[in-house]
Amino acid sequence: MGGGFNKYEIKSGTKVYDWEVPAEWNINEAYIINPDKEKICDFKKHNLHVLNYSTAINKELSLQELQKHLYSNENMPDSIPYVTSYYERRWGFCISHNERKKLKDGLYKVYIDAKHDENGVLNYADFFINADKKGKDEILISSYLCHPSMANNELSGPILLIFLAKWLRELKDKKYRYRFVLIPETIGSIVYISKNSKKLKKRVKAGFVLSCLGDDDNYSLIHSPSGDTLSDKIALHTYKNKKNFKEFSFLFRGSDERQFNSALVNLGVVGLCRTKYGEFKQYHSSADNLSYISKEGLLNSFKALQELILNLEYNEKYKSKIICEPNLGKRGLYPTLNLKNQRPLIADFLAYCDGKRELFEIADILKLKAYELKDLVDELLKHKLIKKVK
Repeated sequence: MGGGFNKYEIKSGTKVYDWEVPAEWNINEAYIINPDKEKICDFKKHNLHVLNYSTAINKELSLQELQKHLYSNENMPDSIPYVTSYYERRWGFCISHNERKKLKDGLYKVYIDAKHDENGVLNYADFFINADKKGKDEILISSYLCHPSMANNELSGPILLIFLAKWLRELKDKKYRYRFVLIPETIGSIVYISKNSKKLKKRVKAGFVLSCLGDDDNYSLIHSPSGDTLSDKIALHTYKNKKNFKEFSFLFRGSDERQFNSALVNLGVVGLCRTKYGEFKQYHSSADNLSYISKEGLLNSFKALQELILNLEYNEKYKSKIICEPNLGKRGLYPTLNLKNQRPLIADFLAYCDGKRELFEIADILKLKAYELKDLVDELLKHKLIKKVK
């Protein structure tokens, strides 16, 4: 078994491919004092009120000037939007659109106590669960920690990643090694790839980015660029019959599958969501809170991820060892009286064991999931009627 988290840090200013690790941003306080001497957009009441990565400021200005630094969303008029300034120093506040419309003319005091630490660090972590067999092939499971105060778009992915790891520790006879990664989105995955590219390219056989998994509305799959990797096939096999299932091509990517599948990395990773990021109205706003996600949503997402792992673990190619149909009756695997004249599942399964089809492909034909065929496969192997094909 692997141990706990391996924690890493990389200094601000470090070059990683075409990017640079930004200065670490730290904020203590921020607010606006309106003409009536009331404090609004108070960071201590809700941290989304401040434009992420804002520079420090302490000044008075008119409403007309202030409006240039305010961010609101007309489509979610009662919610505070989540807005970040990427790689450009500016200041700003986020406010619900309805509150913004109430602002009156006059002087406003704006105050942000924040610092950009050029000597700061970016933190990230990974941990591993080793295979129970000799193979070194890996399954990559990644999520991110970088969106403040987001329930579905932040907490759901890491929570399920951790519970999945706990469950996998207890799963017996694992053929894969599992690499779990927690990073800040985008720059974190770029840093991680820069530090691990050779191992990732050599070992990763399938990969999944977990995001927005706490609601109970849809199941969503964001495909890899080719759409036909092992990750694509197993995810589609697992998810396609679930509630309100939706497929998205790589053209609709948005999370760290962008980096893991970039042209010179190409790990064949897919994204897994319930309702996809950007597809639910609460996305990137204060409305993405604990009232949007549910216990049932998280639990059903967890069960689906368990199914996906089992389908991966049990997936193999099998080939019949007997020319024509084997005599299953003499082995106690087939009824010797045709009272119901119904062909058992074992016979249908054997009919497709040509050494070319993978287990999940046969399961699709039989309208089952790959993991549901495990006992049947074990029985056929015990009777030496099929063999595993590499």
